[in-house]
Amino acid sequence: MQFLTIFALAATTVLALPSDNVDARNYPSCTPPQYQCKGDASGWLVCNVDGTWLDGGACPKDTTCKPINNLPYCT
Repeated sequence: MQFLTIFALAATTVLALPSDNVDARNYPSCTPPQYQCKGDASGWLVCNVDGTWLDGGACPKDTTCKPINNLPYCT
């Protein structure tokens, strides 16, 4: 049981770390739930519960992220 708890905590910590292609220092703090396109429009960011931006994902090939109704969409 303790092993599962430690494993779950470790997995959560790893998943909460920003991806290498997102430099959180380039983005102001945020208030969840917020989403925005990355600066290069290659994907989107998600506001974490601690008020920092995390990599939300990448847009598919030949698409770019554009805000529509204040939400990021890959078009």
